[in-house]
Amino acid sequence: MNVPIDGRALAPLTRRATLGYSAGALLDGIAGQGVNIFLFFYVTTVAGLSAALAGIALAVGLAVDAVVDPLIGSLSDNSRSRFGRRLPFMMMGLPATAAFLIAMFSLPSGWSQLTLFAWLTFLSIGLRVGMSLFLLPYNAVGAEISDDYTERSSIAMWRWAFAMVGALVAIVLGFGVFLGGDGGLSRRGGYTPLAISLAAIAAVGALIAMRTLASMRDRQHVVAANQPGSLHLRLLAEVGEIFRNQSFRTLFIGALLLFTSLAIHSSLGLHANTYFWRLSAAQIQIVTLSLFAGLLLGAPLAAPMLARIEKRTVLLIGMVGLASSTSLPATLRLLGLFPFEGQTLVAVLSAAVLLGGMLMAAAGIAFASMMADAADEHEHLFGARREGLYFAGWAFATKAASGLGSLVSGLALQAIGFQSAGGGAVRLTAGTIRWIGLINGPGAGVLALAAAALCLFYRLDAKRHAAIRRDLGARRRGVFVASPRPLD
Repeated sequence: MNVPIDGRALAPLTRRATLGYSAGALLDGIAGQGVNIFLFFYVTTVAGLSAALAGIALAVGLAVDAVVDPLIGSLSDNSRSRFGRRLPFMMMGLPATAAFLIAMFSLPSGWSQLTLFAWLTFLSIGLRVGMSLFLLPYNAVGAEISDDYTERSSIAMWRWAFAMVGALVAIVLGFGVFLGGDGGLSRRGGYTPLAISLAAIAAVGALIAMRTLASMRDRQHVVAANQPGSLHLRLLAEVGEIFRNQSFRTLFIGALLLFTSLAIHSSLGLHANTYFWRLSAAQIQIVTLSLFAGLLLGAPLAAPMLARIEKRTVLLIGMVGLASSTSLPATLRLLGLFPFEGQTLVAVLSAAVLLGGMLMAAAGIAFASMMADAADEHEHLFGARREGLYFAGWAFATKAASGLGSLVSGLALQAIGFQSAGGGAVRLTAGTIRWIGLINGPGAGVLALAAAALCLFYRLDAKRHAAIRRDLGARRRGVFVASPRPLD
C-alpha cells in the first residue's frame, strides 16, 4: 500500500491500468526513434540537403522545443479542466505529432537548398513541439498515479518496454517493408508510406493511454493554488526553484551528456554502418534490431536489478555498458585490432549492441524512476509539487542534447568532406570514412562515460526517499507543520 501523500492511501495499480497507461509510450518510441534512425540519412542522402544545413535545421527544432518544454510543464502543472490537468495537452499533441511526422518524411524534390532548409526547420519545430505536448504531461502523470518507490520503477519499466516496441516497429517497417528490396534506404518513395504507418500505430497507443488516464483522475495530484504574478515571472521562479535541488541538477546535466552521446551515435548510425562498416541494408537491419531488442529485453532485467540494487548503481552500470558497446568496436577497428568481416562482423556488432542495449534499458528505467523520486524531494524541500517541470527539465536536457548531437553530426560530416548529390549518390575518401567511425564510436562513448562520472554525485537513495514520504504524509494529515527543510 502506498504511503498517503495526498491525505489518502493509493491501492497498488492493476496490471491492466499499468499496461493501458504505458501504451502511450508507443508514440515516443515510434516517432522519436523513427526520426532518430531514418531522418538524418533521408534528409542528407535521399533529399539531398547539405549535411550542415540538415544538422542546423534539426538542431533548431530541438532547441526551440527545449525552450518551450518548461512552459508546457508549468502549464500542465497548474491547469484545471474536467479532464484533469494533463489530458488536454495530450489531446493537442497527438494529432500535431502525426501530421508533422508524415510531412517530415515527405519532403518535396526540386527545391533549392535554402527553401528546403527553411521548410525542414519549420517541420522540425512543429514535430518536436507536438511530441512535447503529448509526452511531457504523459511522463509527468506517471509520477502521480503512484507514490511508491518500487511501483514507480515498475511503471517506468513498462513505459520503457512499450517505447522499445514502438522503436522495433519502426525498424521492422522501415528496413523490412517500406525500404527493403531494390533501392533500399535510397528509395525516396518508401518514406511517406512508412511515416503514415508509423503515425497510425502511434495514435492507437496514445488513445489507449488517454482513455486509461481519464479513468484514473482520482489518483492524480490536486492542482495547487496559482501563485501571484505574471506567467513568465512565475515560470522563471519555478525553474529557478527546481535547479536549487541538487538531485535534479545532477540528473539534468547527466541526461544532457548522455543524450548528446546517443544523439551523435544515432544520427551517424546509418552513415557509419553503410560507409565505415560497409554493411548491406539487410545487415544494417540485423544490427539495428539487435540494439532495440536489447533495449526491449533489458526492461524485465531492470525489475530484479532495481529491487536489489540502488537506482543510482543501476544507472551507472547501464551508462558504462552503453559507452563500451558503442565505442569499443569502432575503436578497435581504427587501431587495426578488429579483423572481422561479413557475417562474423554482423554477429559481433549485433552481440555488442544487444548487451549495451540491455544495460542501457536498465539505466533509462532507473533514470525515469529517479526523476519521480526527486520530484517528491522537491516538495519536501520547497513545499510545491513540480512533476511537470521536472520532466520538462529532463526533456529539455534530452532535446537540447539531441539538437546538439544533430548539429555536431551535420557540421562534422561537412568538415570531414561528406558530400551527397541526392538520391543516395555520395563521394567519400578513405580519410572521411575513418572520421565517420571515430566520431560515431569513441567520440560518442567519451560523453557517455562523462555522464556516468557526474551521476556519482546523486545522493537520493531508498532510505532517504522513505523518510521524505513519511514527512510528506505527515504534513498532509496535519501532524507535522513547519517550513520545508531537508531531512538529516
